[in-house]
Amino acid sequence: MSFEKLPDVDTKKSNEDDNDSISQTYSRLSKRSTILERLRGKRKSSPSPAPMSNSNSSTGSIASSILPPLAPVSLLGYKKSTKHKLLDKELAGNIRNLIPARHQLFDDWHLVYSLEQHGISLRTLYQNSNPAHQREVKRKIKEEKGFADGVVSSMVVTSSGTSNLSNFSHERHHGYVLVIKDETNAKFGCFLNEHLRPMEHKRYYGNGECFLWKVEMYDPRKLTHSSSQGREGHPVHGDAVEEKQKQENKEGDTATRFKAFMYTGINDNIIYSDNGFIAIGSSNGKNGLWIDKSLYRGVSCTCDTFGNEILNGNPEGTTGRFKIMGLELWRIGDYD
Repeated sequence: MSFEKLPDVDTKKSNEDDNDSISQTYSRLSKRSTILERLRGKRKSSPSPAPMSNSNSSTGSIASSILPPLAPVSLLGYKKSTKHKLLDKELAGNIRNLIPARHQLFDDWHLVYSLEQHGISLRTLYQNSNPAHQREVKRKIKEEKGFADGVVSSMVVTSSGTSNLSNFSHERHHGYVLVIKDETNAKFGCFLNEHLRPMEHKRYYGNGECFLWKVEMYDPRKLTHSSSQGREGHPVHGDAVEEKQKQENKEGDTATRFKAFMYTGINDNIIYSDNGFIAIGSSNGKNGLWIDKSLYRGVSCTCDTFGNEILNGNPEGTTGRFKIMGLELWRIGDYD
């Protein structure tokens, strides 16, 4: 039996070829990983600057989360002849801080109803609150200024015989702010996520974005009276006490502070309105804010819906009756 001699294999050369192929493969993989990292938006990290890059990325994320301040609120709708304006920019700013973020983006607040400008009528309040009516008012204002872009749409009549202004299918809900001033010059009210309207059926509407608020008047001397004593309860003498005594001798020295009462979730009795009254919040037969159909008398009680104090009078009480000297309803945002 004869065996064919196998050719000699140069093991050294074979090993070199294997090493070359391995190095080439590794090089290709390295290039591929670099390309993938670049596509992902990452830079190839090095051991030394790693802590610095982490610090910078953290600082950048914090900086990006800081948003610019909101522009001041513009209150639109007061007439030049209006003498008693209930809402100012400071109060509007306090309310704005608590409303949903989507409403905070609107800088323009529009006066929908004013007791002084539109007369005393619950029916007028409901009519002015209707979004279709508000769009009609805006269209007329544009026409008076020389714009006619809304004329064609107002002339189009649907098959039901009504204008398409009342059949706006893509309704964008606006926020509304109710402001009341009573006979003691106290201001209070509420934020509503829907417009006020007479309900045909006895049911509540609105959601947990609604809240009650009030501007409380207080005597700052009563809050700082204890500051004239040291930590051990002993009086503190000196110029500070003399200055404080001068301030205490001033008569009628009062200040104001804003208070809000948010939705508690205990019940869903948020808004109820009909042709007889308006009620905001309800529990145990009492309302957080109740206004009669004459827009002259109202009652504020503690209620579970908002866990509120009474909005007028003594904050430690449970029921407060008041007479309405001024009432305004504001819409947040426009219909553009």
